[in-house]
Amino acid sequence: MLRLIAFDADDTLWHTEDMFQDTQKRLGDILEQYAPREKVDAALGKTEKQNIKLFGYGIKGFTLSMVETAIDLSDGRIEAQQIHEIVMMGKKMLDAPMRLFIGVEDVLRTLKQRYLLAIITKGDLLDQTNKVYKSGLADLFDYVEVVSEKDVATYSALFQEWSIDPASVMMIGNSVPSDIVPVLELGGHAVHIPYEMTAVHEIHHKDPTHQNFTRLTDICEIPDLIDQMELRELI
Repeated sequence: MLRLIAFDADDTLWHTEDMFQDTQKRLGDILEQYAPREKVDAALGKTEKQNIKLFGYGIKGFTLSMVETAIDLSDGRIEAQQIHEIVMMGKKMLDAPMRLFIGVEDVLRTLKQRYLLAIITKGDLLDQTNKVYKSGLADLFDYVEVVSEKDVATYSALFQEWSIDPASVMMIGNSVPSDIVPVLELGGHAVHIPYEMTAVHEIHHKDPTHQNFTRLTDICEIPDLIDQMELRELI
């Protein structure tokens, strides 16, 4: 029997990755005199991965990685005005309005009547917390957790803190490595709702083969899925 429905935030409740992709395209424009776009994209992806252990996930780390990439690819020749533009691009991302997926609030209000609700998201604490409150959804959640990594140890610690049996949890998100696999390993249920684009550090090459794994195309399908699951348990 489910007790807790947990959600990823970025690209599950609201759009985020498209903003990163648009900003990365602008970085390619800025650096076109120093390197072709393909080289810029590859260099930024490599720098981001290397910097995650220092800066963590999120817009601030992404912005610092853009600056580092710009300096590296230009051999230090990039102008101060261009560095300033890159920094301002990051600030614009931090101040961007929230764009919720259609139907998210209705789904949450429906589920709230029967289950505990949680957000489990990784990234910069201040940025992610601000997003939750800017979204207008904060009051619908019993728990909001911003973590540095989403792995088995992190989920296990959270469920233990909340006195929740992992088998009674459903985690919903767009990333198989972060939102799906760790929860399945703990014996929980996991629902993958792919986003139209995927961050380089969240790409996966093989789907889980687990009885508690489900893939949907829209968050609005969640209430019906849960109803079907609970009906099967009664039979």
